[in-house]
Amino acid sequence: MPEFKPKRVNLELFIARRLLKGSDKHSVSVPIVRIALVGIALGMCVMLLSVFIITGFKKEITDKVTGFSSHLNIVSYGNYNSYTGGRIVVTDTLVEGLKRIKGVASFHGYVMKPTILKSEKEIHGAILYGVDSSFHASFFRDNLKQGRMPDFTGSQTSSEILLSGNIASMLDLSVGDKIQAHFVQEPPRVRVFTVAGIYNTGFKEYDDIFVLCDLRHLQRLNAWNKEEMTGIAVDVTDIAHLPAVYEEMDETLPLENGNDFYKIETLYDRSPAVFDWLELLNMNVWVILILLLTVAGFNMVSGLLILILDKTLLIGILKSLGYKNVNLRKLFLYISAGLIGKGMVWGNVLAFTLGAVQYYFHIVRLDPATYYMDTVPVYFNLWYVVWLNIGVLVVSVSMLIVPTMLISRIRPIKTIRFE
Repeated sequence: MPEFKPKRVNLELFIARRLLKGSDKHSVSVPIVRIALVGIALGMCVMLLSVFIITGFKKEITDKVTGFSSHLNIVSYGNYNSYTGGRIVVTDTLVEGLKRIKGVASFHGYVMKPTILKSEKEIHGAILYGVDSSFHASFFRDNLKQGRMPDFTGSQTSSEILLSGNIASMLDLSVGDKIQAHFVQEPPRVRVFTVAGIYNTGFKEYDDIFVLCDLRHLQRLNAWNKEEMTGIAVDVTDIAHLPAVYEEMDETLPLENGNDFYKIETLYDRSPAVFDWLELLNMNVWVILILLLTVAGFNMVSGLLILILDKTLLIGILKSLGYKNVNLRKLFLYISAGLIGKGMVWGNVLAFTLGAVQYYFHIVRLDPATYYMDTVPVYFNLWYVVWLNIGVLVVSVSMLIVPTMLISRIRPIKTIRFE
């Protein structure tokens, strides 16, 4: 007959499960442990909401900056002003080189030119951003408030423009109105445009100056041919791959631009102040996470100490039966991990509930002039949630290792008679 081998049971885990399922409502430790659980749940909820909101801020602002200036821009090396710009020649070699680069989602040429918009009563300085039919207008289409997108696909140069609600309000314009654009050059020029649509992104820095128009108008004003542009805007498939795409572009694209050189600018180069602000927000999140994790940990430490004192009789009985201190410490760490896990589950449920309410109903509003958006953004990144939960569990249980050393000071001869 085969030798019978009994299955080994993790006794500490078995006892911990029984104690976690216990219903001793009159125990001294019950209210203390519940308070610790509430503290962990609230701390977990606030930590998750902080991550949801900050990642939401970063995503919304990055998307808006990208919508106005793209992930990467190929411009003239001597171009020190993103708005007035220099001139590059878009050759077939340059276009074919961009098509071969892995990670490039799309690209389009553009011309930028400063102008003074003049209505019947007001004037306002703006930047005309000239594009053609290759321009992906999904960003402006998503933020369109009135009218429609201008049509740049015709064989004739379009006189339609898309401007922001801020500019329309300052110049008292509406869809269908005509506006004069004055260009300071030699000789001075004037063009009349028709407002086809009005957008609003909430990004005041760009909304106050950015006007979309037909690229051919600006090329004609600059006396350029169709291959001459201010730059080429390049969008990548994933912003996380932007550094790799940048490196490959820098190595593979032709360097010559007539008598000049190409320069590649990232969206971080074009809006350094915005991304510096976002980096400060990252630091705020780390401060919040550390403070809340510390408070939750100390709450659980106090709860564990009360739990050990409450279970002194159990500890004495187990010690008298030959249970070692290391096994008892493991037992109470299992109990603590179970309690922490329960608090974390409730914290996750509460955080996702509040985040979903804000995501769908936009309860909390913001001042667009200060925050670049009119509502608190929420972005759910499951990887951040997983890593945050793992980190909280590991750190919280690690903080409880030292308090369990109290168990080694308990003597069975005294604790069995303890009341």
